[in-house]
Order: sequence, then C-alpha cells, then structure tokens
Amino acid sequence: MTTTDVAPRGRSPYHHLWVVLALLIPTALLGFAKSYFKGLTFSGLSVTTIIHLHAALMVLWILMLIGQAWLIRTRRYRVHRWVGRSSFVIAPLLIIITVVATHETLNRKMPDITTLDARFEIYDLLQVLGFGLSWALALVYRKRMPLHVRFMVSTAFAFGSAIVFRIILNWFQWVPGMSVVDNLENIDNVAAANGTVLVLILLGLIAMDWRLGIKRSPFWLVTGTTVVIHVGFFTFTKTGWWMALVQCFADLRL
Repeated sequence: MTTTDVAPRGRSPYHHLWVVLALLIPTALLGFAKSYFKGLTFSGLSVTTIIHLHAALMVLWILMLIGQAWLIRTRRYRVHRWVGRSSFVIAPLLIIITVVATHETLNRKMPDITTLDARFEIYDLLQVLGFGLSWALALVYRKRMPLHVRFMVSTAFAFGSAIVFRIILNWFQWVPGMSVVDNLENIDNVAAANGTVLVLILLGLIAMDWRLGIKRSPFWLVTGTTVVIHVGFFTFTKTGWWMALVQCFADLRL
C-alpha cells in the first residue's frame, strides 16, 4: 500500500461532497449571468449553437459529479457505476466541443485576432488538457476510491478559471485595479487574482490531503496546469510564435 492509498480515519472530509459540488451551480450562474444570458460570449460575440452545446455539456458534467457524490454518500454503488459509464460519452464530447467552440470563436475574429485574444487561448487549451488528464486518471484509479474521488473533483477545477474570471470581471469591478472598463490593461490584475484564488483553494485541498496521509495528492495535477496557464498568460503568450500558433489553429478547417 502506498501513501496515496491511505484511507482517512473516521468520517471522510468528502462525506458531504455532493453539497459542495452543488454550490457550483449558483457559482456558475454568478459568473455567466451577465454575458451568456444576454446572448454574448466572453469575447463579446453572439452565442452560437456550438456555445450552447458546450454550456449544456458543462451543466450535464456538473450534474453528473453531484449525482455521483450523492450516490456514494447513500451507498448506491451499483447505480454509481452505471452513471459513471456516461462519462465515456460526456467527457470526450465536452473536450471536442470545447476545442470546436474555441476554434469557432477565433475563426469569427479572423483576421483581427489581437494579442490579448491570443493570450486568452492559453486558458482554453490548457483547461481542456487538465480536464482530460484528470478524467483519464479518475478512470485509471476507479477502484481506488480516495484517488478516484479527487481526480473527479479535479475535473471541476480544470475549468475553474472560466467561472472565477467572470465573477471577478462582473462583480468586483469596484475593487481598485480590477476595472477593465476604465483601463483594459487591468485585465492582467484580474488574471492574477483569478489564478491566486484557484491556486490557494487547491493548495488548501492538498494540505488537507497531507494531513490525511496522502502525500502525493491528485490535486497537484490541476494545480500544475493552473499555474502554467497563468505563468503563460504573463510570459510566452505575448510572443510572436504564440500568436502564429493561435492563427494557425484559427485557420484550421474543423
């Protein structure tokens, strides 16, 4: 038995996980209410069928996570396994549709893709990578519940920036240095705040695992992708080769 297999003593800290996951619904609404429900994307473009499909799949994934946590809480393990098999359809579709939606948005902006547009692509591309890896590892460790649960929770954090970034933009513009209406360059401050919030939450979960004897916490994976996203946003995404890469992706026929 490895340190990652240690079972927590007493009641698991994930005993009420389904309640915590259910909070993702109002949190997501808080982030998307001011744009999506007005028919606009993050980029200010009109919402298309692909964007609606992406949103529907994200909602379905969150509902699946909530349902799975509740089924484990109520010891309905057989139903849990059956519902879990739906991820073989939902997860690949979510990955594909996210990539297609990203491509569609960039394609609609051609040939006027700005440096800021290109910088934001680091979020879309690495969030998909973090989601895919977390889901794949959840399947690999599906018979080792402590790891399986954490990797599944990590899939929600993989797309965390999509929610947190919008919450800051929509509801914290009154904070000094956060108003992009007054100064678009403040978007860097929003990005820094977004990354800080997510990484602090994830480090808290890692510290909790350490106390439980899980030294190699699965949350390190999505923490790593989150850090790379934000380091990249402030560094290599400002370069010419990144812009060229984004433009090549926008030119692809998908």
